This record gives sequence, C-alpha cells and structure tokens, in this order.
Amino acid sequence: MLNLHLPRAVGDWLSNLTGQGRTTRRVDASDTVMHWPPTAARVLVSAERHAHKCLAQALALEHPKGFLLAHVPLHKLVRVPKQYSYREWLSRTGLLTVDFALCDEHGYVRSVVLLPIAEDQPRHSRKRERLLRVLGATELAVTHWQREWQNEGSDRLRDKLFPKARASGYYADTPHAH
Repeated sequence: MLNLHLPRAVGDWLSNLTGQGRTTRRVDASDTVMHWPPTAARVLVSAERHAHKCLAQALALEHPKGFLLAHVPLHKLVRVPKQYSYREWLSRTGLLTVDFALCDEHGYVRSVVLLPIAEDQPRHSRKRERLLRVLGATELAVTHWQREWQNEGSDRLRDKLFPKARASGYYADTPHAH
C-alpha cells in the first residue's frame, strides 16, 4: 500500500507557490552543533591556575613584556628542518602539548613548564616521554613544576625557570638570532 501523504505534500507545494513556505528548514543530520550543543569549558583546573599565577609573576621579572601561554601544542614551539616532511612530523607529534610556555616579548619560547602527571596512566607517561625527547633535542629550558613552588618568591622561581647565567648589561627582551 502506498502512503503518499498527499494533503501535506499539496499544502507544502501551495505554500511555496504563494511565498508562505515554511520558515523552518530540516536540520542536516550531520550538523554537530545542533545535535551536541557546545558550552564553554574551564581551561585551567585549580592546580593549573595556581601555577599560572606564580609563573606569570616570575616571567614578569625575566621578560616584563613576555607572554605566558597554557596548553600549547608542541608544533607551535619547535620547528622541523625543511628537508623533512612537516606533515609526517605533525602526525607523530601533533597531539603533544606542554602545560606552559614562557615567551619573551618577541614571541620566542624561553622556557617550558610541565605539570606532574598521574603515575597510573601509562598512555600519558608514554606521551610525556616522547614530549621530553623532542624538547630535549631543543635548547629550551624544561622545568617540572613542583607544587610547593606556589609559596616561593618570584625571584627564586625565576632562577629555576630561566637557569642561564645573565652577564652584566643583560637585557632580557633583546631578540636573539636563531
């Protein structure tokens, strides 16, 4: 038996002819926003917010006009030599992120801070090892955050984050050749 729904079809056709068509369109089934409405999320958890506050104060001493970035993808911090495939390198390291990147006023990363990870997560441990191998090949200072540093002075924390000795006449925000 055919079920044509003729009254509805004829009514829609007549409405469209007279310009009184339905204003609601059928929602595309693949429209993720309509089916899973997004909401704003908390970017930094409590421990990260405390670390961010302390790191910002220490960064202001070393690079007064610097930037403190959180959850930075590794491919934004380091470059791959041009003779190698960037796409392949990105597929290997694209999901790796650092917790905090401390940059000078020119946007160059001067130090990286990693928060502790849970010991019971072997997948996170493997990702952290891979991240540390890549960062170890760069000249970036990598610091593992200690929770008790929240109570330290900004000067002492600065010395831990930026371990290079400063010569007389040192100005922190001068651009360096790479």
